[in-house]
Amino acid sequence: MPVDYEQYAKKIYEQNKSVGWWDNPNRCLFECLQLVSTEVSEATEGERKNLMDDHLPHRKMGEVELADALIRTLDLAGRLGFSYVPTSSEEAMKEMAHSKRYWSVGKLHLWINAGVVAVADELSSGAVKEPVDKALSRLIDAIQVTANVFQYDIHGAMDEKLEYNKHRADHKRENRQKEGGKAF
Repeated sequence: MPVDYEQYAKKIYEQNKSVGWWDNPNRCLFECLQLVSTEVSEATEGERKNLMDDHLPHRKMGEVELADALIRTLDLAGRLGFSYVPTSSEEAMKEMAHSKRYWSVGKLHLWINAGVVAVADELSSGAVKEPVDKALSRLIDAIQVTANVFQYDIHGAMDEKLEYNKHRADHKRENRQKEGGKAF
């Protein structure tokens, strides 16, 4: 059954908005994209050291950090009123994902970051909705395909992490506003 990324985007955005992540209506969208990239970097570190996740210890860190990258992407997508547009090469990407020997962690994670840059380029150009939606969709597809290569349950990890985040002290509005809190 296909994943309804538009519904996920709405759900994640509304959840994050309700706890104050979008209190500033002029929140920098490029900072949001940079945070996607930081999650990918954390996934790389998890793969490099073969670590289990600190917050969801029954899952590999690489899996949870990719889920975090997808959460951050979908949060931004929800903010932008996103419509998912499957990439025309989606089937080819899925086929390639079945053969891990053609992909390295570095190549896959850089591919995701290239997607981050593509979204930033569209936003920088003042693009209308359709090109931004396509760029966001390609970024989502890159994260999904990467998760498939490693046989990660990205959506299960994402659902667990969303639930976990509801109860995190550092995700509460009052704690983020403190000195040293998560400003963005």
